[in-house]
Amino acid sequence: MDDMEVLYSMAGPSRDGARALIGKKYFNENFDRLLFGPGDPFSGGVLIKDCGFSSCSTASTFAVSQGVHMSSVAFSEIRAPDAMMVSSAAILENVVVRGGKGAAALWCSPPFEGDVTEDVLGWSKAGMAGVDLAIDFSELHAPDSEVVGIPLSKLKWNPQIHIPVLTSWAESECWAELDLPKKSFWRILVSRLRNVGCSEGIFTIPFPGDRDYDLKMAELARIEGAGLLKR
Repeated sequence: MDDMEVLYSMAGPSRDGARALIGKKYFNENFDRLLFGPGDPFSGGVLIKDCGFSSCSTASTFAVSQGVHMSSVAFSEIRAPDAMMVSSAAILENVVVRGGKGAAALWCSPPFEGDVTEDVLGWSKAGMAGVDLAIDFSELHAPDSEVVGIPLSKLKWNPQIHIPVLTSWAESECWAELDLPKKSFWRILVSRLRNVGCSEGIFTIPFPGDRDYDLKMAELARIEGAGLLKR
């Protein structure tokens, strides 16, 4: 089985034992898909370790699904039609995602209720407990990245590009005094965190040219001035 066949065996469910991709490096490859998992760790799971993907592209899915254990893997300048979708019901350790504005953004989120079994959730929680650094996206300049469902203490980001948002903002007297409109970009982000049951997350700062850019940045300055934002 060649490298590509091994890689594509990472995609989709399997109950035939462990699937692993270890020590593989890919440069300037065009993939039908870059899909890792989903995997059930109690019937083998999916292990991706010591791998690198640089200047690669896909015209389809780019995702790390639940039940995947990904360790020491780097993605650099990946082109895809959508963001890199990462489930927080995975074990992520020393995963690096970097790239310029044209690279795929990073979206990490918890699974919807009922989408993942309690066994898998317990497995990922136990595995992540021993992880110091889950994802380093400090060199990812792609717009609209969003990392939710992993403690901020296990993430590395760029404070010039990314903003930590906390639901505790809305519980502060300062928040009410800011009198932000109901449709404020920042209020929407706090509501999004609440809707997925998370207290914190990292979001990309609006880019110049974004809709209502000046308003978003003016509101951000007020939030920071009130002492709510700690970069």
